Order: sequence, then structure tokens, then C-alpha cells
Amino acid sequence: MNNDFKKSVLQFFQSLPAYTQDKEEACMAIVDAFEEPVHKKKGDIITELSPPNKDFWFLHQGYLKELYKNKFQSDDTLFNFIPPGSVFVNEDSLFFNQRPQHYFKAYTDVSIVALKIEVFESLRIKYPAVIQLYLSGTAEIQRNRRSRLLMLRMQSTQDRIDWVREQRGDLYKVLDRVTLAQYIGVSRASLYRAFDKTGKSQY
Repeated sequence: MNNDFKKSVLQFFQSLPAYTQDKEEACMAIVDAFEEPVHKKKGDIITELSPPNKDFWFLHQGYLKELYKNKFQSDDTLFNFIPPGSVFVNEDSLFFNQRPQHYFKAYTDVSIVALKIEVFESLRIKYPAVIQLYLSGTAEIQRNRRSRLLMLRMQSTQDRIDWVREQRGDLYKVLDRVTLAQYIGVSRASLYRAFDKTGKSQY
């Protein structure tokens, strides 16, 4: 893996609440264990995460949509929106040993790198701190999801839009209106009415 990717992955681990200087050796071991990057174009389904994939992945560049296969609607549901500098996994396979109901689609051109589950297990034995770093990383994912769930409880579409603008400005800058509507859990018509009412554009 080239130095640019290594630097990005290392910065992610160093930003975690669980990171301390004594975990540097474990961090470097994780970084060195990631495979070469996989590049996907906008709109591509990330087939590398198809079942029974249990690897850990890091999004180096671009944005991903994690979609839920909705049996009751024609359109799949946006489950999560993943920004660059994030770890993500095929949770259905990894945690529940089930065929996944979620899949990943490139919202922009993306570069991702994999850490094989077998390699992760060997690192965990050699470097006990690896599991602390992993738990801290996945806790960040869950924290972002919980904050979005709180937003989805807001009654007003405008309040939801304002929440994304103020709390997740990084996402607000890149979301088109269709994806923004999916992210805040409203119809496109409701989103357009909110923009028309306030006279504000998305940007």
C-alpha cells in the first residue's frame, strides 16, 4: 500500500479516543496489513463486499452509500452515508453470519482498502491493543448513526435540513437533493417544498 494510503489509515487510528502513544506499534502493524487499494467509479456496486465477506475496509477517498435492500418499496433505503477517512464492514456477514441485507454503492469515485479478517485475527493475538482500536473505531460509526437517528425523530423537514447543514456540514456540501432527502428520511417533494418555503438552495 502506498504512503498516501498508509498516512490516511494511520491518521484515522490516531484520531480515535482509544489511541495512546503505547498503541503506535499496533497501529503501524494494522496499517501495514492493509491490502492494495481498490478503485471504483461513481455508481459502481462494491462487489468486493459481497457475501460472505467479513473483512474490514477503509474508505480513503470519495463517498459511499450503504443501502438496505427494502422488500416493501421499489427503492432501496439509505442506511448510512460514509465519508472519506472511515472504516466500514459488511455487518450482516461479520456480526450475524447472515447473507447481507446491506450493500455499498460508490456515490463518487472511491478508493478503498481491505484488511482481511484472517489477518485481523492474527494481529489481535500478537497485539492485544488492536481490539481496543477496533472497538473505538466501530464506536465512532455507531455514534454517527445514533446522532442521525435523533435527527430522524425531528418532526420538521426544515429542522432536519438545518441539522445536516450545522452538524454534518462535510456531508451537506456533497449531497445532491435526492440523496439528501434519503439521508433525512423525507420524500423529494417534502424536501423541495422546504427549500421553496425558505428560499434557500442546498448550497
